[in-house]
Amino acid sequence: MKTLLKKISLITISVMFLWACHSATQEKQNAEKKYDTPTSGSVYIAVDEAFYHIIQQQAKMFMNEYEQTQINLVIAPEDKAVALLLRDSVDAIIISRDLNSNEKKEIERQKTITRAWVSYVDAISVVVSPAIKDTSISLSQLKDIFTGKIKNWKELNPQNPDSEIIMVLDNANSSNHNFLKNKFEIADISKLKIFGTKSNLAIVEQVAKRENALGIVSFSWISEENEANQKLLSGVKILPVQDSTGKAYLASQINLAQNLYPLSREVYSIVKNNRIGLSYAFMAFLGQETGQRIFLKAGLLPKKIPTREIEIITRNLEIK
Repeated sequence: MKTLLKKISLITISVMFLWACHSATQEKQNAEKKYDTPTSGSVYIAVDEAFYHIIQQQAKMFMNEYEQTQINLVIAPEDKAVALLLRDSVDAIIISRDLNSNEKKEIERQKTITRAWVSYVDAISVVVSPAIKDTSISLSQLKDIFTGKIKNWKELNPQNPDSEIIMVLDNANSSNHNFLKNKFEIADISKLKIFGTKSNLAIVEQVAKRENALGIVSFSWISEENEANQKLLSGVKILPVQDSTGKAYLASQINLAQNLYPLSREVYSIVKNNRIGLSYAFMAFLGQETGQRIFLKAGLLPKKIPTREIEIITRNLEIK
């Protein structure tokens, strides 16, 4: 009997010890989450894969300037990123849209607030195999492909391979998926012939391997001028997209600035918080001069194009 009581006592003490440790850990996590400041602490930000690399550059620059901060980026498809924000699994998100009405109602129900900024302008690019003879593609043709009306490459051009069009996209519910569904008013894309991948890099790799593939890639990824990206892109063809007048344009900084490219989109930074902390400070950084210059240097279109002041000094020259 004494042995049994001794065992029960030990178990009780162990449970109390573990509960105390758990409570201390939870309090520490809550304290860390609660007391981050605009220049210190740690936050988690969910980013759609299409925008990850440019936001990673921004996070590195921010952390270099503010050494007591830690910006943790979580790659998540757009809809999942929103879900993470709504259940407080992340502090902020970067996606290709603002919150919709239902999501905003949920924020109101939680008695909290969100702040949203447009940080920069991105676009969707169309990549195909060099075997495809088309020199451009129209919005109506893209819509017919994504609604299943056009299924074979020869329907676009008799000189194309006689093969079924295979669409190559990234994660379901990603920013690329959502943009296409909204742009072309597609209710259900699941019944189409789609090859799914996990990243924009994998999309280009698959298009390079398949002469009948049509890939949809974020311009944020294409604009990166690193050697690996450019080498991979040399194995595919980027199709200019025709506007309503029939003029074709590639996604580029100048075409986005002049609103000429038909498949452009704004990228939103959204913070969920009732106070100004680290997540708010980082999102504000994206919209300030340093952050906007990083977008500009990467070949993207910042929301506010940074200006450069030039001082002109005039002097009277004496002619001898």
